[in-house]
Amino acid sequence: MAGNIFVANTTAESLLASSSEKTLIRLTAPSSHTVLIKEWGIFFDGVSVTAEPVLVKFCVDTTAETGMTTHTPIKRAGRITASQCVVQTLGTSSAINSSGIYAIREVHPQSGYQEKFSFGDEIEITGTMSLHVSSPSSVNVIAEIVYSE
Repeated sequence: MAGNIFVANTTAESLLASSSEKTLIRLTAPSSHTVLIKEWGIFFDGVSVTAEPVLVKFCVDTTAETGMTTHTPIKRAGRITASQCVVQTLGTSSAINSSGIYAIREVHPQSGYQEKFSFGDEIEITGTMSLHVSSPSSVNVIAEIVYSE
């Protein structure tokens, strides 16, 4: 770990269709690198006070998903540029593949949720992590994963 910190985020609001599950962000670390997940967050713009919560899953993936769009991460701190980042970040997809769930949360669609890990408590990955969401009603969402490599 060289202390290079990057943010993988959705580049615009993504529409969650009613009763569908979607991958918002997917991080893939090369097999020769370890990545620390420092924080993650998800934020909605719902308008209904009585809306059902959105199910949010922070997962480990074991096989590649299809239909993903590659994104360049945003540099937050460190010496290297985002183009030198070794982690592949991917954007939204309707294809879902999750084998292990690190966190599962219910978040009201008029709010958001952010989880920051203290030093030593970060999630260490050598494979792929994804942020999946499933909403009972249509709502727009943005999300981010902050990581160090």
